[in-house]
Amino acid sequence: MKITYSTSKINSFGGINFADSIIDNTQVFSIIDQMLGSCGVRAQYRYSDLFRSYLLMTLCGGECAEDITEHLRRELGQVKNFDVCSADTLLRMQKELATEKETIVSETNIRHDFNINIVMNRLMIKLLVQTGQLSSEYGDYIFDYDNQFIPTEKNDSRRSYKHADGYFPGIASIGNYPVCIENRNGNSNVKYKQAETLKRAYDLLEESGIRPKHSRMDCGLFDKTIIPVVEANSTCFYIRAQRCGNLYDDIRKITD
Repeated sequence: MKITYSTSKINSFGGINFADSIIDNTQVFSIIDQMLGSCGVRAQYRYSDLFRSYLLMTLCGGECAEDITEHLRRELGQVKNFDVCSADTLLRMQKELATEKETIVSETNIRHDFNINIVMNRLMIKLLVQTGQLSSEYGDYIFDYDNQFIPTEKNDSRRSYKHADGYFPGIASIGNYPVCIENRNGNSNVKYKQAETLKRAYDLLEESGIRPKHSRMDCGLFDKTIIPVVEANSTCFYIRAQRCGNLYDDIRKITD
């Protein structure tokens, strides 16, 4: 056994310097600041510091903003050219980037709450393109969409058909990469205003030159208002049909 004494400072999670350098070289942080703008004249931090903090915190095993202040400030402080944000600063910047919910009352007098954040969805796609995970030169992308129920005890959450309170966000993805996320409350049927949600997702992809060849969706989107939007924005689409005797009869009549 050989023992070596060192006077240099040794920190855990030293590997985050390499990860941070790789990501910084892609110009991701610069694009974040360009698209989101400044936090204010007197602001000490930029919006890229918010994303950078959460990224590095996650690589070090953190799970929430408070972990930076309580457990990981020393470890993150070793990253070059990076000032560690406090948890309060991170949460404040998050709130600045949030959008207010939109409430729509249906013809049957049901209140539907939506949260639509075009800026953040546009940024998400731009970063995927910047890092080479999406490319306008590739023409065989598969666009997937689904609504995922998230149970929660938040005060503004509503009862879902799944017999629990929660939110029902819609998530569009290409491969394993999310390209558009819109939140809706638990009481909202997946078909309600879904055509508008899908059009926003397709339009944002089009801005970056991304046009999916295929679109896939569950039977929740088997609706006459939704299919024209999907058909107009993809060469082929696959939507699972709902069980229907008349539909089965029509299919049986097809001979060629």
